[in-house]
Amino acid sequence: SEFIGNKIFDTVVMNPPFGTKDKGIDMEFLHRALKLASTSVYSLHKSSTRQHIKKKAAEWGAEMTVIAELRFNLENTYKFHKHKSVDIAVDFIKLDCSSVAI
Repeated sequence: SEFIGNKIFDTVVMNPPFGTKDKGIDMEFLHRALKLASTSVYSLHKSSTRQHIKKKAAEWGAEMTVIAELRFNLENTYKFHKHKSVDIAVDFIKLDCSSVAI
């Protein structure tokens, strides 16, 4: 369902699903956050998706900056996880959404 109202927050900070199991879910979270934030969105994403996110952000009218490159140790917390833990390269990104008109 749609959120009621647009641009109801100055800033959104989130750690969305990476979109590995449900392909594209990370981008759905990011797109929704851009609709809610008037200034900035800060988010964690797999580094391997950096160029795709940068391209989509530009299509949506947002400017993306990588704030930090991190390592994220993902523990086996769900039944579908196959390994005890996995070390994932992650970007902490900022999207400037002051010009976004979605």
